[in-house]
Amino acid sequence: METMRNRTAARVKYTAPPKDSNTDVRFTEAEKKTITELKQLYLETIQLDVALQRDIYNMEKKYEEKHNVIFEKRKKILDEFRKQNHGDSEQSHSVPNFWLRVLKSSYTEFISKKDEKILECLSDIRSRLHNDPVVKFDIEFHFDPNDYFTNTVLTKTYYLNCLPDPDDPLAYDGAEIFKCEGCEINWKQSKQTKEKEGPGDQPSFFDFFSPPLLPDDTEDPNYCDVNAILQNDFELGFYLKERVIPKAVIFFTGEIADCQSSSESDSESDDSEDESDAEEEQSSNDADK
Repeated sequence: METMRNRTAARVKYTAPPKDSNTDVRFTEAEKKTITELKQLYLETIQLDVALQRDIYNMEKKYEEKHNVIFEKRKKILDEFRKQNHGDSEQSHSVPNFWLRVLKSSYTEFISKKDEKILECLSDIRSRLHNDPVVKFDIEFHFDPNDYFTNTVLTKTYYLNCLPDPDDPLAYDGAEIFKCEGCEINWKQSKQTKEKEGPGDQPSFFDFFSPPLLPDDTEDPNYCDVNAILQNDFELGFYLKERVIPKAVIFFTGEIADCQSSSESDSESDDSEDESDAEEEQSSNDADK
């Protein structure tokens, strides 16, 4: 069951298809007048929803500080454990790699073996809400000093629109995530070194920090593909903020199972299909005999 907090979750921006003018219903003048009055009342409820959403974000910002006090304690416990157990031979399956394991249990995108080596340096993940001048939130990935890049924090920022569209205010359905921005990763390795290690277009967890730009023209041949990528990105960002960060320890232990790796589910699906195909082929061969 979803919590009350998730009932106020920001939605992914959705562009509705053009309205079909043929579906226009002809009303009497008296009916039109009544409908206009009802829509005016609906606009008043929308304004209340906008005010409520703003109050919710202000309250969330207030409680974010209290959450961060707890998250700081969590970080200190993990840091202390890592110091005491440095060089643990079972490190890939233990607390020193806490956040790597959390991501592997919750993150639905591709994490390569090379990514895993880098994510062993990940010391914390936090979210940070901003209410002024625009509503947005950051997902911050904190790293220990490492041999891969000079950044101590990698950030992904999601922008929210909390106001109705002035051209179509009745279509308002709550806050929407409409844009995201990544950050530049200052890799220590030269481009040539990276090319020697493997193809530059190999999928990577760190693609998360370089989201594609959505073409302005909806008729652009790449528009649909990029839009689909961003839709998934928006949902993932909010998922990290609302569930993965606060519930990290039960993702680590495997006690939560609301998000399985897409690679695992795809693999299970492929295995099931292969078994089904094999059974069908065997049945066909038996029938021929």
